[in-house]
Amino acid sequence: MRIQEEVAEATDEDYCSISWARWATPRRLIVFLIAWLMGFALLTLFRSNPFQAEVSAGATPSYAKVMLLHGLLIGMVGLFALLTLQVFKVRSMHVRVWISAGAVVATVLASVGGIFDTKIPGDEIALWTQVLGFFALDEILILMVYAIVREYKRGVLVAGRLPVVVAALAAASMFGAATMGHIAGWLVEFGEAPGFVASYRRFAGFKTVDDWNAALMGSHSHEMAVSAMALVLTLAAVQFGYKNLMGASRNVARVGMGMIAVGVVGTSALYLLGGFSTIAVPGFLTDGLTFTNGSIPPDDLFAGVMMMGGGIIVMAAFLKSLVHSPVRLAAAWAWVLSFATVAVAGYAIEVNTANFFGAGDPKAKGAANDAVFTWMHQDIGLFLLPTILAVMLAVELLVSSRARSKVIGLAAIGGTTLLFVGGMVWVFVNPAVYGPGYLISTAGLLVVGAALLATIHYSFVGRHHPQTKAVSSGAKRARAVSLP
Repeated sequence: MRIQEEVAEATDEDYCSISWARWATPRRLIVFLIAWLMGFALLTLFRSNPFQAEVSAGATPSYAKVMLLHGLLIGMVGLFALLTLQVFKVRSMHVRVWISAGAVVATVLASVGGIFDTKIPGDEIALWTQVLGFFALDEILILMVYAIVREYKRGVLVAGRLPVVVAALAAASMFGAATMGHIAGWLVEFGEAPGFVASYRRFAGFKTVDDWNAALMGSHSHEMAVSAMALVLTLAAVQFGYKNLMGASRNVARVGMGMIAVGVVGTSALYLLGGFSTIAVPGFLTDGLTFTNGSIPPDDLFAGVMMMGGGIIVMAAFLKSLVHSPVRLAAAWAWVLSFATVAVAGYAIEVNTANFFGAGDPKAKGAANDAVFTWMHQDIGLFLLPTILAVMLAVELLVSSRARSKVIGLAAIGGTTLLFVGGMVWVFVNPAVYGPGYLISTAGLLVVGAALLATIHYSFVGRHHPQTKAVSSGAKRARAVSLP
């Protein structure tokens, strides 16, 4: 009984396992990351409006904007990691301490370094500040895999077998993506030193080090985004009650989770292949009869149909409970809109590349439309909407008032809907910079921002549970872990 009480205490949102930092409860750390991401996102407006790492699908990415974007992406993964601890009820105190500390360190260092890391070579202090943040991210991902595998049996009891497997696959895939990012960074900073780097580059078939670096960076960014999305969707399934589903609903959820697992494995294999070799897997539906103006790359098929489509099926398994909870409905709706933005709209563009959108060709009829979609599918579809899903999970964990949760959920639904509608108008109807699509999507972003501010505020309002548990000093020492 004492062990059960200690586990419940350790996984409580208001209990801190760090003896010298009692203020660092899961509640405060989760809210801190949400607030940090909001503030940093506003900062990006001073670099670009809207923030764009690429001005078109065919443009060379801006180094400064890509490194600035890492401040948002690593914070997003840090938030997912903190939620993983709570949703999977990880018991290991050491894991909880190191992931909690790592999430904050990785987010802050990657963000601060990204502000000043604008050129290479040159901004060495800023670069290595970010590198330390990247190493902290590695530590988070390794410990997540370790914790999920180490507590596999208990995880199955808490979450179900398939969610545990998918979570482990997603965390491992993110670490693989991070490794490709490290190698790409090495090539940019040090070139082909030492000698075996050049030997491998020639063996793999890359003509120049720049070609290899471009392949690594592309695979790194895509794999990290897809795997992070798979993780947060798994967290949603567990928190919504995957383990307690019965009958047809459980079978539907199993099918969806199985599709996500296949999607993660398939995309990981393709991105690793693309990052470390010149082997090219041909696109699908290019027989001249189905699609004559473009094709769907195999990684997009695995990511869009299997992983994201599997997520739609998982959400469908919880349909009865979603309609009774605006917060859960907002989480599911964010995923549906992400699927519609990235997969549905993306496929529509890919199969009309030759006759309109041009895939980065500045002379194409739809070059302006394609440029807007490059921003839209990345920053909104792959990053913001999955983060909104994660924030809704945090709302359910942290906001005690049902009325306040309902307001946040409805605001998130309204904001993301406006954002999606505006984005589609912007991409497919009028690509003018300050046209109707821009104005509608901006209004949606403002409503989403209000929902996030309400989440931050109401996560603390009404909470009066300071950590003053009457336990013996020996029990405290047994449960509280101090970092060396």
